[in-house]
Amino acid sequence: MRQRFPALLTLVLGLSAAVVLAGTWSDGEAQAAKARKKTRGRRAQPRATAARAPAALPPIQRTKLHAACPAEMVNVGGRFCIDRWEASVVDADTARPASPYYPPHPRLAGMMQQQWVQAYRDEVSEARAWMLEAGVLPPSTLGVGGADPSKWLATIDASVGDAGADAAPVLLPTASAPHGWVVLGDGGDGGRPRAVMMLPALYPWQAEATFRPRAVSAPDVVPQGYTPGFVADPACREAGKRLCREQEWVLACKGEKGTKHPYGDRYQQGRCNVFRQDHPGRILHGNWSVGLSDPRLNLVEDDSGPLLRATGGTPSCKSVWGQDAILDMVGNLDEWVDDPVGVFVGGFYSRSTRNGCEARVGSHPAAYFDYSTGFRCCADLVGAPP
Repeated sequence: MRQRFPALLTLVLGLSAAVVLAGTWSDGEAQAAKARKKTRGRRAQPRATAARAPAALPPIQRTKLHAACPAEMVNVGGRFCIDRWEASVVDADTARPASPYYPPHPRLAGMMQQQWVQAYRDEVSEARAWMLEAGVLPPSTLGVGGADPSKWLATIDASVGDAGADAAPVLLPTASAPHGWVVLGDGGDGGRPRAVMMLPALYPWQAEATFRPRAVSAPDVVPQGYTPGFVADPACREAGKRLCREQEWVLACKGEKGTKHPYGDRYQQGRCNVFRQDHPGRILHGNWSVGLSDPRLNLVEDDSGPLLRATGGTPSCKSVWGQDAILDMVGNLDEWVDDPVGVFVGGFYSRSTRNGCEARVGSHPAAYFDYSTGFRCCADLVGAPP
């Protein structure tokens, strides 16, 4: 039998969102990702840098002035309000919740789904070809409870093709495939079968031109990842809010005591959902640095549970203001701030940083997005200092 294992089921038809500009993809990135080395160990990640004094920015474009902070926001020393929880997204007209696993932008969401549906189709096709060549009966090795994956692909095709349907998630977990995982043959790692994760659904209306994202701050929901910087502020403004300036965000994160971390000046592992011991890219692809637009990444779990937690899911990570607190400003997802250069702050669950509220990444333009980029909103108070 020919040794085809390294080429099978690598789950990487690249599509790094690092090069998404004006809704376009880089073929070079896709080819580089497809040809990656199978790296089983975790590589050192770029570390977020400490905060710097921001350059002069244009005046804040203020929205509605509030006499008191809305219920879902926290009053930051009488200066402004900030969302208590990381943002999720709904459609501005219908209030239907959008999928947090695709960009909250119709063109980018549709492109990303098409690319990864094709990637998944190719992976299954290669796996079936390998098993036929190896003389392995697919029903004994391939599928959920003996089901044929071609049925899943038909379901995906129907969902993608029916733009008018409000489809439920296409591929749901079952008792025989928790969290939507399925064993597909051999991944070339010592003869052991490899678990492959099925794709989450993109609601058809989320890829239509009429979709307009509106930010929502609510507890116990999956926060919106895959957010480009240029989408974050309009989504806040649809909610009568605005994207926070970096200085505002850092002030809010440090709490009334002004500490480096929400809980104090000394880093404590596990207090916030940051610097996790594993990375979703390594688990899915064997390499943390490829496939950054894969819609499955924020569904990955390790032995301690989901890598991305629901909003408010780390109650020990709270920035206290008076009798109130802001949750998850460090970790969980990076958060875009209002800076035309393109800046996100706070770190995400697998970022190797101990900089707490001072963690920032300023090396990507506002068109950038990947699985780790989220946001939250600020709002203005009547009589607050300028």
